[in-house]
Amino acid sequence: MSNKKTIPVKTWQFFSACKQNLGMSSLAKLFKRSPRQIDRWACNPDFAESSQRNPMDRYETLLKKLMNLGVDDIATAAVDRQAKIVGCTLRASVVCSSEKSIEAELLENLPALADYHEAVQGKKPLPIIRAKVRKLILEIEEDLALIEQRA
Repeated sequence: MSNKKTIPVKTWQFFSACKQNLGMSSLAKLFKRSPRQIDRWACNPDFAESSQRNPMDRYETLLKKLMNLGVDDIATAAVDRQAKIVGCTLRASVVCSSEKSIEAELLENLPALADYHEAVQGKKPLPIIRAKVRKLILEIEEDLALIEQRA
């Protein structure tokens, strides 16, 4: 557990917290980098003479490039892996048209439900099943958002 009261919000803060909680030798061994390199990743670039982009910065750049190319599914699958490690689930932003009828919105659930059932029965890999679950949950959340709009 971290001794600090603040939760890291910037990537350098994350690496600083990792250094504090896991130890320098553990990080140097994991990343196969020198302690000085780890220090560069973990320092505030606004005040350090020698800082460098860390692996998390590079990973985020990679995700943005995938999103810009329109291959959101690849980026989402990668992030979903990390979410699962820390016991979380991804949720998409719910955008719902108020012009749709409740009936039309409910009908949109059926293809997502069928895709989910097909993935489970077809024994698809877990990342594919999780993607189908997210799509189905999004459809249901859109139903709820429309119901709440009209309440």
